Amino acid sequence: MKTETLKGGADATRADGGAPIILVADDEPVNLALIRRRLEWEHYRVETAEDGGQAVEAARRVLPDLVILDVMMPVMDGLQACRLLKADPATRDIPVIFLSALDDTDTKVRGLSLGANDYVSKPFRVEELLARVSVAIRLKLERDRLRQRAEELRRSAEAASEMSMTDALTGLLNRYGLHRALQRELSEARRYDRPLSCLLIDIDFFKSVNDTYGHAAGDTALQQAARVITESVRGSDVVCRYGGEEFLVLAPETGLEGARALADKIRQSFAARLFGEGAHVFPLTLSAGAAQLATDESGNDMIARADEALYHAKQTGRDRVEAAG
Repeated sequence: MKTETLKGGADATRADGGAPIILVADDEPVNLALIRRRLEWEHYRVETAEDGGQAVEAARRVLPDLVILDVMMPVMDGLQACRLLKADPATRDIPVIFLSALDDTDTKVRGLSLGANDYVSKPFRVEELLARVSVAIRLKLERDRLRQRAEELRRSAEAASEMSMTDALTGLLNRYGLHRALQRELSEARRYDRPLSCLLIDIDFFKSVNDTYGHAAGDTALQQAARVITESVRGSDVVCRYGGEEFLVLAPETGLEGARALADKIRQSFAARLFGEGAHVFPLTLSAGAAQLATDESGNDMIARADEALYHAKQTGRDRVEAAG
């Protein structure tokens, strides 16, 4: 295997900013040297191979932008090499140009049917080969740019979708994110006949925090509350900001007693710390309602029952947990 590279780049450049790479495979040293030299003059990076097996190995290693294959080569001919390149997901999109002294129609048809992009008969005019190379490279790089752009758009769409499901203040799921998570957990609970519970949590007398310390202190307290809840639940539980100072926890594979215990753990974590920052720190308590998904009940019905239990907790003194019967 012989490798030649040229400093600098072609007029067209790869996504990484480098010059296009062309792999040339030919068992005739004179032809190989001629093609390599003329491609280098056009500022392409060139790698060479002397048979089809070397060509396939080199293509998999360097992932060139174009492969030029002589049809008749020892060890492995160009047709077999093309077949292997097109069967490999890593190399199948690399364009292939065949060179051959065999000018019969059957050979050309076989080469093109294997996925080759072009076919040049020997002896050839160098200018014609360079023109065909230029077209193949231009199309390949444009296709690469379109794929890269499509991937960037896909990632942007995923990021936008994630942002649309996330509460900007706390980083938790919002109502839309909750809806998606609830559908998923509900489906899992039904499919595998597993329990599913939810907690609806409300910070007691939170309006007085905003009235006394200002909305900035209130926002800080909400962020801290989100962290307390997140740190108190299991990794499989889903936490969302339900609205205002309300939070909702989905607890898969958890019955009502387990949900009540989890809510009380969160309540105690609240009571054990101060919220706010700097000169403005204050205690907070919470009230919570717990409910377990009933047979043939919707997720929204479960949440509504947890809300009723939460209301009962507030009516009976706050800083407590009530479970829906």
